[in-house]
Amino acid sequence: MNPHRSLRSLAWCLAVLLTLGAAACGVDEYSPAPAEPGPQAPATSDLAFKDPGDASVTSIDLTTTVEYDADLDRVRIFARVEDQDGNPLFSFNRYNFSVVLHPASAPRPVDPADTVLDVASSDARVVALVIDSSGSMSATVETGATRMQVAKEAAALFVDLMGPGDLTAIVDFDDEARILRQLTGDQEALKAEIDKFTASGATNLGGALIEAVRAVGTRPGKRAVVLLTDGDDTVDAVQGGPDVWMSDPTSTRYQGLELAKGSELVVFTVGLGEDLSETGLADLRTFAEQTGGEFFQAVTARDLLTAFGVTVPARIDALVPVETYELSFPNPVHPPAGMQLDVLFRVGTVFENANGVHRSVFDGTYTVGQP
Repeated sequence: MNPHRSLRSLAWCLAVLLTLGAAACGVDEYSPAPAEPGPQAPATSDLAFKDPGDASVTSIDLTTTVEYDADLDRVRIFARVEDQDGNPLFSFNRYNFSVVLHPASAPRPVDPADTVLDVASSDARVVALVIDSSGSMSATVETGATRMQVAKEAAALFVDLMGPGDLTAIVDFDDEARILRQLTGDQEALKAEIDKFTASGATNLGGALIEAVRAVGTRPGKRAVVLLTDGDDTVDAVQGGPDVWMSDPTSTRYQGLELAKGSELVVFTVGLGEDLSETGLADLRTFAEQTGGEFFQAVTARDLLTAFGVTVPARIDALVPVETYELSFPNPVHPPAGMQLDVLFRVGTVFENANGVHRSVFDGTYTVGQP
């Protein structure tokens, strides 16, 4: 027998046992029922908002971000509901939504009567800070420092300027893009993550934008992406500039831009140094222009610090905040002390009008407990 396969199997079994143990212990715990198929979409409710005379909506789309509020022991779901044209719908009540925990294995519906639905608004900045960590970032600038060193300094300055309630996520990219730190207001944790950046690999602009959209999610507020790069995209299979990739849905740059636009994310792009080609510059300008943002060329280290410390924060402060739904309910899952549990959930929404019944669902997870 392959010893590595055996170890992996053992680790998987232990993980399953720990998860089941966590769900079966504690106060107000969740004890899974026998596995059975979960609901694919919410059922209609006589208490849900309906508009039989409306014929403008032909379909709806739901996206969510979830967080666990440990202080209140509540689950908070920030939800965007849009019609077929991307227009937000804000007339729903809590009975237009449904939430099911562990939907595929052991469904446990959350009683709508236990939920609270509000329209969430915020003036806080909610930003994905996206930093190029490709190999070219090891080149030096006029001060003798590397581009990576001045990028770290600029990113840390941006974090230091966060105000109360502001949230920042950290994304880095080379061949691939990664969310290094989810949205948080913890400035020291953010700067510690920034300090870990190293330069290697290629430049995946499309992937960076896709991960930035994931990082910001559906949180309300002044929503933005700040993307820094010193070179052209070298990963997208679609070659060429915006005149090519903007009409090709297989392009990762196309996909990232469409996600940003659909999420009402304003993208600010910063080109560091003078190595960007006309194609690369066109890409950055297109990301910004198509989302209502702005492109900045930072030839020197001072230019970069000015962009991150003055210009970009001012532009973000001037943004119009985006509102979302906030659906919250008491957390019903309590693992034993010293253990964490990832709780799967499915949230759905339903709306009935002159065109029939429209449904959309979105799956996610939240984590409870302490490691």
